[in-house]
Amino acid sequence: MQAFWKCVIIAALLVCGTMAQHSFRRPTKVTTSCCESVSKGRINFKVTGYKWQNALDPCVEAVIFYTEKGQVCSDPTARWVEKKMEEVPEM
Repeated sequence: MQAFWKCVIIAALLVCGTMAQHSFRRPTKVTTSCCESVSKGRINFKVTGYKWQNALDPCVEAVIFYTEKGQVCSDPTARWVEKKMEEVPEM
C-alpha cells in the first residue's frame, strides 16, 4: 500500500514539474519594426498610402508613407507631410 502512495506522489510531482515548465515560457527574442528616426525631406516618387506611428521607445512619432520603393519614415511636423496625408488614403 505504501508503494502505491509513493508512486502517486512521484507521478503528481512529475506532472506538476512538467506543467510549471510550460506555463512560464517566454519568447527568447522580441523584434520591433518601427521608425527609430525620421526624415524631413520630401518624397519624390509615388505614394500609395500612409500610417501614423506613435512614439513608444525605441520608436519615434512618425508618419510612415508607403511608396513604390518601400516605406519612408517622415517627420509629422514637416509642412509637406500634412498635405501629402490629405492626398493618399490611410492604411
